Amino acid sequence: MTTLKNFSQIKPFTIALFAVLCSGTGEGKEVLLLSTDEAIRLAFLNNHDLQITEPRVEEAESRLLLSGRLANPEVEVSAKGDSFGNDENEGNFEVAVRQSFPLSSRLRRERELRKRQVTTAEAELASHRWELAAKVEKTVIGLAAANQRTKGQRAIMGVNAEIVSFLREQVTRGEASSLDLAQAELTGRAMEQKAAEFATKEKSKTLALKQLLGMEADEDLSIARKLDIPEEEPKKQIPLEKIVRRRSDHALARARIDEADAALNLERSNRFPDVEVNFFVERERSSYPSAGLDRNTLAGLGFSIPIPFRQRNADDMEQARFDRIEAEATSEALRFRVRNEYAQAFRARLDAWRLAKEASGEILQLAEKNVADFQAAYRQGQTSLLQTQRVQEQLLELKNAALEAIVNYHLAKARLREVVGDYPKMESILKQVSPRK
Repeated sequence: MTTLKNFSQIKPFTIALFAVLCSGTGEGKEVLLLSTDEAIRLAFLNNHDLQITEPRVEEAESRLLLSGRLANPEVEVSAKGDSFGNDENEGNFEVAVRQSFPLSSRLRRERELRKRQVTTAEAELASHRWELAAKVEKTVIGLAAANQRTKGQRAIMGVNAEIVSFLREQVTRGEASSLDLAQAELTGRAMEQKAAEFATKEKSKTLALKQLLGMEADEDLSIARKLDIPEEEPKKQIPLEKIVRRRSDHALARARIDEADAALNLERSNRFPDVEVNFFVERERSSYPSAGLDRNTLAGLGFSIPIPFRQRNADDMEQARFDRIEAEATSEALRFRVRNEYAQAFRARLDAWRLAKEASGEILQLAEKNVADFQAAYRQGQTSLLQTQRVQEQLLELKNAALEAIVNYHLAKARLREVVGDYPKMESILKQVSPRK
């Protein structure tokens, strides 16, 4: 077990990262996350649900330390006398020590089982971290999308505010109708309500992320996550064997197979009962008619070997054998599922990228230019207010559609990352920086 004395061995960038992640968890401090991976690492450190699972590894390690030992010896003390018989002061005093020894390799196989159980506990912890990382990334994407929606709505509100200001000047000079001004102000109020709705959803997403990161609700949190679309079409594929090696659930399935193997070997060793060795020392007093009272000391060694007419653990052996079969079947089923999940996720990301690229491309640029042209035309009296507002609404609809397409791409990308299991690992950092609790 490593402690703080190993802190000097950590790479500088690891120290800096750990300091950044931990500096914002105190009361009244702001946490700034520069990437999704930083959010995942912070969740690994502070998530309360994950902290429930972490002690199970230490529990398995404690069982390993206590395994593979002989049973405690037994000491038997007995004294006999003839006080209720002839009362000739005859008797004996005996001290015996008994120790059981296994005929098979039971102790070694018991220790091997405990080692496998430690590996299983570590795999379970890694699997929980894998699930947590997927939740954190999806929540970060949802928060970034909510932030983009709020900013987009406020930008449209700014455009409408310019129209309202322009109309007020026109109404003052008598060059525009007050009804047009009222309509523009009403549109602005509706936009404000929509922006407030988006802001509420953004706060809800922030609270959900704080819970995953182990933060208090009143702490400040901000994350610099941008929802960009890559220029090149994502086509790179990963071999199945590499994916399987990354997947925490597959590692857990293999660990359970090894544990079932070790349990079966242990039950096979338990078929043979232990041999009991008995060492005794006896002090004896005997009375003889010719010699009188005589004393003598006896010592001896005995063995007790049970006769195994019946297998006392036949049921346990069968249960261990079926557990091994079930673990193997689970691993094979998981391997098949991973192959299909990867094919689906890879295709979904590719389709989402094409839709997002189209939605955020030329059509959006044309809509923005159209709004600018209509605003200029309205100021020159060449178009009506309703037509200008309709163009603004059309731009807002296109921006929202583009944003939804981009969000869907990032969710599809996150799903593919979840399938691949390509998440940062904090186990080595935790072992080097702090002692295990």
